[in-house]
Amino acid sequence: MSIVDAVTRHQIFVQRYAAGREQEAQAFIERLLNLIEGRMTGDITQFSRSRLDMMLSDIRLLHNDLYGQFSQDFIDEILKFAQYELDFNERMLNQNLKVTVAVPGPTQLQSAMFTSIMNLEPTKGYTIGTALAQFGTLKANQIVQTIRDGIALGDTHNQIRSRVQELGPQNKNQASSLTRTITNHVSIQARDVTLRENEDLFDGYEWVATLDSRTSLICASRDGIIYPFGDNPQTSPKPPAHFSCRSSIIPVIKPEYDATGGLVGERPQIGADGRGVTKGSTTYEQWLRRQPASFQDEILGPSRGKLFRRGEVSIGRFVDNQGRTLTLDELRQLEPLAFEQAGI
Repeated sequence: MSIVDAVTRHQIFVQRYAAGREQEAQAFIERLLNLIEGRMTGDITQFSRSRLDMMLSDIRLLHNDLYGQFSQDFIDEILKFAQYELDFNERMLNQNLKVTVAVPGPTQLQSAMFTSIMNLEPTKGYTIGTALAQFGTLKANQIVQTIRDGIALGDTHNQIRSRVQELGPQNKNQASSLTRTITNHVSIQARDVTLRENEDLFDGYEWVATLDSRTSLICASRDGIIYPFGDNPQTSPKPPAHFSCRSSIIPVIKPEYDATGGLVGERPQIGADGRGVTKGSTTYEQWLRRQPASFQDEILGPSRGKLFRRGEVSIGRFVDNQGRTLTLDELRQLEPLAFEQAGI
């Protein structure tokens, strides 16, 4: 089995594992909001200012205690996951190399996990700790402010309780996205530290995006690009490139160490004709150009779809070096001839 086969199949496992953590996060949000609603006893619209402040302080403490325990449980779980990822990378590399790889220790892995910045699109940088802390603070503030706003607007007690419960769907989606993003970050860090521990065996690493209609433009534009090892996000970017990123990386093995004889393998795809596989060396752009125009427009939008087909604009031109999607006006300044050719 080639490196591409192994990594793309394993990435499906990573996504399934992340789905389990998402369910736990959603269950936590539901339990949290139910407990907070339970603390809203009596008709809070009739509370004195001091009594209201005491209740809101109590709610904030409850939120922080519960969220702190959830965060710690989540970190404990991903530490186990990180070790599994380290073991997977060791097995994968040893099966594809002519030499036995060196394996980084747990301390080295944990340092990479918790100190490496997730350079999320467009320029948001978080560590695992800061991402979890900021989410907790924002959600606590949101709940308290929702109650205050309801009182200021003259809502009834029941209306305010309903407003708090209405936070559930959005908070569940955001918690799911956060846990999914951190899970992929941990998976990437486990691979990165393993590759860098054996850096002399490789010519860098290759970005691997998911071949389907849900892949972001930044990930699609980076698919197939080989980067040098390093910590500079401009010259050596690594997933996650945005929240809920599903991209991964694979090592580029030096020919003298490649035990597969240059085996390319296959990678999964979900195109206009449904699920299938394509050659492992196929990039997202090559794959997308083989799809019908309607499918391209679904991903790029009608105008960018025309630029992609008629103006021959590559996907990489649709984003800047920070991962931000360029507006059509910005694109027109960069590619005026392409707009003429596309008839836009």
